Amino acid sequence: MLRLENITKDYITGDSKVEALKGITLQFRKSEFVSILGQSGCGKTTLLNIIGGLDRYTSGDLVINGRSTKEFKDKDWDSYRNHSVGFVFQTYNLIPHQTILSNVELALTLSGVSKAERKKRAIKALEEVGLGEQINKKPNQLSGGQMQRVAIARALVNDPEIILADEPTGALDTKTSVQIMEILKKISKDRLIIMVTHNPELAEKYSSRIIKILDGKITDDSNPYNKEEEEKEDRTTKANSKVSMSFLTALSLSLNNLMTKKGRTILTSFAGSIGIIDAISYVLIAFVAISLVVSSIMIGIITYISVLERTKEIGILRSIGASKKDISRVFNAETFIVGLGAGILGIVVTLILNIPINMIIKAVTDIGGLASLPVAGGVILVIISMLLTVIAGLIPAKMASKKDPVEALRTE
Repeated sequence: MLRLENITKDYITGDSKVEALKGITLQFRKSEFVSILGQSGCGKTTLLNIIGGLDRYTSGDLVINGRSTKEFKDKDWDSYRNHSVGFVFQTYNLIPHQTILSNVELALTLSGVSKAERKKRAIKALEEVGLGEQINKKPNQLSGGQMQRVAIARALVNDPEIILADEPTGALDTKTSVQIMEILKKISKDRLIIMVTHNPELAEKYSSRIIKILDGKITDDSNPYNKEEEEKEDRTTKANSKVSMSFLTALSLSLNNLMTKKGRTILTSFAGSIGIIDAISYVLIAFVAISLVVSSIMIGIITYISVLERTKEIGILRSIGASKKDISRVFNAETFIVGLGAGILGIVVTLILNIPINMIIKAVTDIGGLASLPVAGGVILVIISMLLTVIAGLIPAKMASKKDPVEALRTE
């Protein structure tokens, strides 16, 4: 099912090379609970990230259901993470501005599952981990143990063949750790679980196989895979379809994020509306052009700040199979919303300002209704506002898409 052949992983730091993995060769059964033990820095998390397609090996081969990954492209890895792998992280890695139901549903949106089916499957997954009554809460309203249960539900919702757990009990107390391990043990009856841990007691109690790593090499394997088992294993696997995030999903993610920063969003939209207000008032065309450009640059800077703030979210999305294009789409959706808001706000402010302007003009010249808002002009300027903000956000969105998912997940 899953085979590693002489896998190496090197990191270049300055003028030196660090060998994180040194010729790892392993084969896993279709259903077993494997614990990988080793001290910090021995390479076990690097190994987990390579198995999960978040990181790339330097040499060797990762063979998945008989298929070599040497020629895998980004889209192949994205599909593999979305359909075949579920991640459970030590720090949960839930998106804070989404409900726990939305967090669990997210992987299904990339798979093209219908809204009704997504909700049904997400609720079922949450019920299986004992959180059926908590679906509308945000992550910050849950305990550590509950958040880890949400992470497990998210990992399971797409029915993956492999669950990868990186220190899943590392941030939990003893009692809660046992509860999480019992859930993982139950799951391992019909799928492969690979868990990285520092806790040998938990590994001994719950695992069917323990692999020990030291300095990037395997030093012990308590239950190695043998050739005779290969013939008995059922190689039937589900077909992996192309994964892609819809623009509506990107809009939803961005809107929820913007709503957590209402003050900044309103100020940004107002700044973007200044050029529109000037344009509709027919005052100093050159100033209008400059103000629109300045507003767009500012929105680009705000989008870049948003990318920095949402770096961990980028890592989370990549871990569940989001492609680089999907990440760009999320931030393009954010600038689209800001642009639309700026355009509408500009129209509203202009309509309000036209009232006193017309009163003053009438008092001075006895001419009424001089300041007006042409409907067609207003619509065109709202469209221009959206185009300018989307263009301003293209560079930050591209930067977001290029972020290394492993580094992004480490961001606090």
